[in-house]
Amino acid sequence: MAIKVVKEPAPKPGTLGRVELYALAIGQVIGAGVITLIVPAIKMTGYSAWLAYFVAIIMGFIMVLPFVFISSTLRLGGGNYSMLCDLAGPSTAGIFAFMYLTQCLSLSLFGTSAAAYLGDIIPALSGHLPRILVGGGLLTFFFVVNLMGVDIMAAAQKMMTWLLIAALVMFAIAGFTKMELPVFDFTDPQFMINGPGITFENGQISGGFIGAVLLFVYSTQGYYMTTAYGRDSKNARRDIPVVLCMCVPTLIVLYVGVAIAGVGCMSVAEYGESTTLVFAARKILPTALFYFFIIGGPIMALLSTLNSSFAYNAITIGQSCDDGWLPAAFGKKNRAGARVYILVFMYILGLIPIIFGLSITTITNMVQLITSAYALLNFYAMIQLPKRYPEAWKKARFHVPNSIYYTICLVSLLGFLIVLWKSVLSMSRGLAAANVGIIIIAAIIGFWRAKTGNIEIHTSVWAED
Repeated sequence: MAIKVVKEPAPKPGTLGRVELYALAIGQVIGAGVITLIVPAIKMTGYSAWLAYFVAIIMGFIMVLPFVFISSTLRLGGGNYSMLCDLAGPSTAGIFAFMYLTQCLSLSLFGTSAAAYLGDIIPALSGHLPRILVGGGLLTFFFVVNLMGVDIMAAAQKMMTWLLIAALVMFAIAGFTKMELPVFDFTDPQFMINGPGITFENGQISGGFIGAVLLFVYSTQGYYMTTAYGRDSKNARRDIPVVLCMCVPTLIVLYVGVAIAGVGCMSVAEYGESTTLVFAARKILPTALFYFFIIGGPIMALLSTLNSSFAYNAITIGQSCDDGWLPAAFGKKNRAGARVYILVFMYILGLIPIIFGLSITTITNMVQLITSAYALLNFYAMIQLPKRYPEAWKKARFHVPNSIYYTICLVSLLGFLIVLWKSVLSMSRGLAAANVGIIIIAAIIGFWRAKTGNIEIHTSVWAED
């Protein structure tokens, strides 16, 4: 039993240009944050929720900044998995391959959130069973869309993203014109209702400005997943890093704008038990525009993220199947090039939290814990880049001196470790222990497979387009 590494030749350029990649990136990142976390964060920190979002966007960009340099240097055929395999070594990639299977829980967040929005609009859909049916129905629809292949998925994503941006801009502008509360008064008692730090309740994080920042930061990083489309891009090393950087000002305008509108027109008390922006939108928008916002904003944001999450996860898991970590049959493709059984696995795993009725915040913390656990693996891979590809690194469009790059990687690691700590302290001890246990078991299986499996890795990493 051994690991054999085969250098895969660079494929021909794909079909995704900068516009398609931008749509995929924005659709991936906008969803579980601006739509599902603003109201919970308002309840954590008050008027300062908009400022917490701005800080979270900057923090999130710093945390994923190494991917800008990596995607400018290398074309990745399997996203994070390919980076780890090539830069950190096959054993590290094997550990990641099994750990990553738990990432598919994130699909449930988008179905759950969409069901919550529809429940606030249509009371008959607010019960547990209707939310299961709505969330499961949306998962089913995009499961079918992704079975049709990446081109159909990307076309649907582009349409949804433009509609999404238009709806969020409209909500932000309308909210600005109808603000009633002093959201820019830093001295107001309601600006930071739980102080500038973190507050705890029953040993778990419950509020505070920093607490809100760490909740928000989950929704500010998803665009880094665009690195997985290296194989399908027309010019990956030119377009993908530019698209990643374009996402930051886009998120500042949309996220901060919507947060200001959401906190400026309704007090914490007025939101009551709701966790959505439905009541704020109903207050500031005429009826026709209200329904346009609900469909084009919250629903489209969640659906676009759900759509691209199916695609990204299938690419990443599929590459580990091709290499032998997971059964080759599991990664089987249909005629459209879609990974059928992987999509089925994601579909089933995404249904579980919906069926058990887990809250949006609980699912978010579970996903944050899982993604933050990759930080040490990613850090080791990232710092290998300058010495593994010295010529490509020097010629990269985005390049800094090695010392600065290593510092950026270290700061990124620190950010993920802080989020990991926050996630553990934001859920019950039993749930936190279960999540950590699953991650450890997956890592052990990956390590065992690296030592005993018959693995043939096809390194889908290229220093040319």
